[in-house]
Amino acid sequence: MEESLRYSLLFDHYGPLLTDQQQQAVRLYYGEDLSLGEIAELWGTSRQAVHDTLRRATQALETYEEKLGLLSAAERNRKNLVQAVDELDEIIRGLNSAAAGDGRKSALERVRRTLADILNDA
Repeated sequence: MEESLRYSLLFDHYGPLLTDQQQQAVRLYYGEDLSLGEIAELWGTSRQAVHDTLRRATQALETYEEKLGLLSAAERNRKNLVQAVDELDEIIRGLNSAAAGDGRKSALERVRRTLADILNDA
């Protein structure tokens, strides 16, 4: 996974656990794509100070993920939901080609819509 995307996703899960300054550093660097120099100018500090803050923030995010695994769990759940929706699509296509009961077909379609809604919200 691309570094920028990974830290943005980790920040979505664990951002509130960071200090205010660390949160701001992650938002500006990964979210708004500002350079270390631009952030340093904005903060009125050195590029090295911004780098250190960002390094501590990303280390904290990695530590939280290592201990809690929320991002990994979300990725596994998303993968499982995609697989379930795909399998239901295959079953529904089979029911369309066979003269199966409308009750089973509509029940499967409802389950598929529910799973797709969950997947879209994830």
